[in-house]
Amino acid sequence: MSSGGTNVDAEIKRLQGTWRFSSLEVEANELPGEMFSDSRMVIEGASFVMTSKEGTYSGTFTVDVTKQPKTIDLLFTGGPEKGNTSVGIYELDEGTWRICLGFAGRDRPTAFVTTPDSGHALETLVRQGP
Repeated sequence: MSSGGTNVDAEIKRLQGTWRFSSLEVEANELPGEMFSDSRMVIEGASFVMTSKEGTYSGTFTVDVTKQPKTIDLLFTGGPEKGNTSVGIYELDEGTWRICLGFAGRDRPTAFVTTPDSGHALETLVRQGP
């Protein structure tokens, strides 16, 4: 885990469960819903499994709740991105989780926006049932 000790544990607990993608923007291009309508992210402990039409991605993550905005680092241990790390920022509000993530090897975003050739994706996820 990252800085913040028990605050990190509490934050990871808040992320547990299944999340459905409700919007996805890549390098300033908003993708149509049918491209990600079946995509899901499942968080168990500090591990994730993301399923999409492109494949299944899995790995572990760390968060830093002391940063503003909060940061997240994803280490891919399975799937098309295996061995890569993506860094990003996020905000979590009730049942909505917004993540701005850099593609593997790209810089961490500093705001919840994407621009052409930025190497950033902005994802909005909503919590699935209990």
